[in-house]
Amino acid sequence: MTTQYYLQKKGKFNRLLLDWWRKNKRDFPWRQTDDPYSILIAEMLLRKTTSKQVEKVYDKFIKKYPSYKKLSKAKKKDLVELLRPLGIEYQRANLFINFGCAIEDLFDGRIPNSYLELRKLPGIGQYSANAVLSLSSNQKAPMLDTNFIRIMDRIFGIKSSKSRAHSDPQIWQMAGRLIPDGYSRDFNLAVLDFGAIQCNARNPDCSSCPFISFCRYCEKNE
Repeated sequence: MTTQYYLQKKGKFNRLLLDWWRKNKRDFPWRQTDDPYSILIAEMLLRKTTSKQVEKVYDKFIKKYPSYKKLSKAKKKDLVELLRPLGIEYQRANLFINFGCAIEDLFDGRIPNSYLELRKLPGIGQYSANAVLSLSSNQKAPMLDTNFIRIMDRIFGIKSSKSRAHSDPQIWQMAGRLIPDGYSRDFNLAVLDFGAIQCNARNPDCSSCPFISFCRYCEKNE
């Protein structure tokens, strides 16, 4: 029943979501590029911190380390100082240096454009690899984070049978099927923004939700 409902409503959901996003999208410096290196740097910076915090660091980071070569030769103390506002700066510094070296060692200085190759880079998991594929080349790859999982649950009633939905291949597959052809980048960013602004974890604004007519969560909380 849940899967059937999802298939029936996903076209309408996609149209309404993209309409909402064009009016409400957030603007961050890392969204102004399709360069895979810059996108990967942003994804690594955003881990375990907030967009607001990363905004203070991202431009400085890209200016100081505009390429993997610069990053691979970075002094650890300089990276630690730059990354201090984000926390766990020593762990982050080691990861970034290893990441820069791996691009040269594994791929001759080329950021790969395939999922399996991206996963070989240090610190690049399923989400980050998909982020590069979607945001740099508009490939149909879901950026399944807590926002995406929450929206699928609330609107379609789709829940994972696993304790950690992020590790559920079926949820990843259904998230991928939700992406409309040719709109992977816009769709993934729209889900991120909708989950952060409108359908947030603690205080969702159901009264002005574009999906109120068919959202399972809204139906239960009327």
